[in-house]
Amino acid sequence: MKKIIPILIFLLINNFSYSQSYSTSEVISKAEFYLKEAVGVELFKYFTLDPHSFYHYKNKKGKSKWREISKGKKTRGTFVDGKNINFVLNHPDFSYPYVRKIVYVELNSDLELIHDLYIDQIPKFLLENKPSNWLTEDQLDQIIKNQNLKKISSPLTKRLNFDSKMKSYYWIVWNTLYEEKYFSDEEILHIDAVTGVVLKHFEKRQYFIHCY
Repeated sequence: MKKIIPILIFLLINNFSYSQSYSTSEVISKAEFYLKEAVGVELFKYFTLDPHSFYHYKNKKGKSKWREISKGKKTRGTFVDGKNINFVLNHPDFSYPYVRKIVYVELNSDLELIHDLYIDQIPKFLLENKPSNWLTEDQLDQIIKNQNLKKISSPLTKRLNFDSKMKSYYWIVWNTLYEEKYFSDEEILHIDAVTGVVLKHFEKRQYFIHCY
């Protein structure tokens, strides 16, 4: 009997540790708090919770599982460090496609921030709550026109891109000179999104990868 009691106590403690859970609203609220601290109250208003935010937990058998934070009123199992509660920036002055607008909030099992939020991709004028100092579309088009690109019949392609090393944005402009099924010859411009300085002007053959 004396041996059975310690075993029962151990099983009860072990079962309790695996039953640790939080209300999903508490987890989201914590993540929102850290996001607000990082980006400021004004910009925080333009963020929405990504419905595909997941949290990592272990079930009673110790198996790792992932579950969307928006499913259920309570989290399951035992929390594991590194849960990604994601928020999407929807600001009218930053509505460009193909750029990263998600901020990841990673929490540990005590709902504390694991590391600082990565917000380098958010334009400085938004973080400083100032009007945009970026090139307008007309200004960008005029800069492109001044480069005397080779004349072709197909339209130019423009896309905003983020330089993670320089922590700045620039426009990539493709002027397709020749195109076949597996490659194209491009005249390419890189233009700073704020100053309008032409960073690069070169030609390159680009190959396409076809998936079957």
